[in-house]
Amino acid sequence: MKVLHITSELDGGGIDRLLYDYCIRMSDTVHFDFAICADKKGILESGLENAGSKIYHIARLRGSLFKSMRQLSKILQSEHYDIIHIHSDYKSIVALFVAWFNGVKVRIAHSHIAFAPETIKEKAIRKVITPFTKLFATDLFACGKDAGEWVWGSKAMSKSNFHIMNNAIDARSFTFDEKKRIGIRKELNIENKFVVGNVARFCYQKNHEFLILIFTEIKKLCPDSILLLIGRGELEADVKKLVASKNLTDSVIFLGVRNDVPDLLNAMDVFLLPSRFEGLPVTLVEVQANGLSAFVSDTITNEIKIGHHLNYISLSESPESWAKKLLSQASKTRHIGNCILDTKYDIQTENINLALKYRSLLNCEIS
Repeated sequence: MKVLHITSELDGGGIDRLLYDYCIRMSDTVHFDFAICADKKGILESGLENAGSKIYHIARLRGSLFKSMRQLSKILQSEHYDIIHIHSDYKSIVALFVAWFNGVKVRIAHSHIAFAPETIKEKAIRKVITPFTKLFATDLFACGKDAGEWVWGSKAMSKSNFHIMNNAIDARSFTFDEKKRIGIRKELNIENKFVVGNVARFCYQKNHEFLILIFTEIKKLCPDSILLLIGRGELEADVKKLVASKNLTDSVIFLGVRNDVPDLLNAMDVFLLPSRFEGLPVTLVEVQANGLSAFVSDTITNEIKIGHHLNYISLSESPESWAKKLLSQASKTRHIGNCILDTKYDIQTENINLALKYRSLLNCEIS
């Protein structure tokens, strides 16, 4: 069974790592390839290629619509995929149409986002496009209930072609390790520091500007604080300018995209994610598996609260209020062992469930 996943990049973001983790554990009877709407090669691509996946880079839709359609059509005609799985919510319409035109039997549109702020124009566009997306999709996926309802609607969620694909992880690899904590903190020269961490793409959604304002207040209350920022993105230069303007250059460490996120979480004392909107962020599954206290915006779904140390704060509260709550409520005790309370986020079983789901969509016998 051949599955082609279409996504924006394979560079260490939440969706990227999710697909990587599923791919490398998938049954030999299910083969994953990837079509990436970007020119650059992401850090996860080599590992996927070593696992046997083909990775195609196609043109972005914006500004290169027909070129992108031709490239995707050529891939589908040469490789004859059984399933196309597109991770662009209602914007999957173009790839779905191309897949339908080329006779792909199973066409999945997958929502990873919920309650994104929209202008009147953006909302109108979504409302117009979504019915056509649903028309050309044979199946609708979502990372959680909120993401499903916001994009596909409550009526669609009650139908048999709707499915929640859980943002599962290898929880054991995120178990807290004191030796790794000591080693990483020594390597980064942050021993005896109060370490605040964040793992996110530098983009509007993740709200780094507000994060820096919060850390500015944390620094006033706790001078020995350090902020670790893991990721990259289009707003990284702007965030660096803001850090410099706040005289925080020596207190904020930009680590870029990393393959050792499980180790880096061990080095942190608290995790901070004041996102403007989310679907169901994979990184918070990882953080909770590590037993790390996390403070997140109340725009993030309650579905993700699967441990004991996830704290919600309103974005309407001031950066000073966030800082005081974080410093007063952060757990001083790190928990040892798997801290995830919900087994549906365990990749060891969820990759099997996904393979079975694919087979059921193709009406194949389960061997």
